[in-house]
Amino acid sequence: MQQGTHALELEPRLDTSAVARRHVLSRLLAWGLDDLVDPVLLLTSEVVTNAVLHSGTRLEVTVARDGVGVRVEVADGSSAPPVQRQHSTSASTGRGVQLLEAMADEWGWTATSTGKLVWFRVLTDNGWALDRELEGQAGL
Repeated sequence: MQQGTHALELEPRLDTSAVARRHVLSRLLAWGLDDLVDPVLLLTSEVVTNAVLHSGTRLEVTVARDGVGVRVEVADGSSAPPVQRQHSTSASTGRGVQLLEAMADEWGWTATSTGKLVWFRVLTDNGWALDRELEGQAGL
């Protein structure tokens, strides 16, 4: 099993979230963490999309093997903190912080000299594999 930290710098473009997801997916598969693919890719997509929409600056996505799980960090050039927004149930945006609260084992953010760093951890022992197995048995 490979260990380590892998970073990717990205420009704020329409395909930035997709590129970030592919980067994180390749690391998860290399580390044999297939059971974390769904939650980690969803959270990566949310955090990167928020960085693109709200900072409009160059960003860096870092994924690291973290004990029994992974840690993903997204650094951007905005100092504005992540905020949970109140939207109608039909709104198509504004749920990033809610998803982090619901799906990440831990998450947070730190101000940096050039903006901020938003991070989250997802651990392998939180039942994701069991959820996916049950979905498969149910034909979902």
